[in-house]
Amino acid sequence: SLYKSALKKHIVSKHTNPKDVKWFKCGHCSHKTTQKGHLQNHIIAKHTNSEDVKWVQCEYCSHRTKWESRLKNHVKLKHTDPEDVKWFKCEHCPHRTKRKSDLKGHILSKHTSPKDAKWFKCEHCSLRTMLKDYLIKHIKLQHTNPEDIKWFKCEHCSYKAKFKADVKKHTISKHTNPEEQYENSISKVTF
Repeated sequence: SLYKSALKKHIVSKHTNPKDVKWFKCGHCSHKTTQKGHLQNHIIAKHTNSEDVKWVQCEYCSHRTKWESRLKNHVKLKHTDPEDVKWFKCEHCPHRTKRKSDLKGHILSKHTSPKDAKWFKCEHCSLRTMLKDYLIKHIKLQHTNPEDIKWFKCEHCSYKAKFKADVKKHTISKHTNPEEQYENSISKVTF
């Protein structure tokens, strides 16, 4: 689970002598990780030809992914009846979400006093935020050389973006015909 993964990472980084860590090393580059699954994800993402990847296709829309777990998450978020979803509920207000990480962001932004929050500061400018993911995105957008970024490219044209979600939005708006878009929106409502 996500919690176990984060706990293991914490224990390894804070309480384990580096000599005692069992590392899984990439055979293609210097990347290493303490989790075998993460190494497999790295190899697929960085060192596998897209033609050689076994893609898994959503049965309700045109979405596809290299990972079965991400497909399950996609189906839960996009195509599952709200009655069948495990919702993460805010303990302070009626807000609820399908993602645990979204609930954390909601609680920080809506129910956390600035003086009680852990702040993440940008080392390049005056920005500070309670959300680590936002800081990472900010640094990638504002302070990273274009040559150092892993760009996500459209399969149909020369468009590229710093974030995969932006390419997905582009593909839907520019390369999906209106009938498909309509069918996908209907399937989301009637599943």
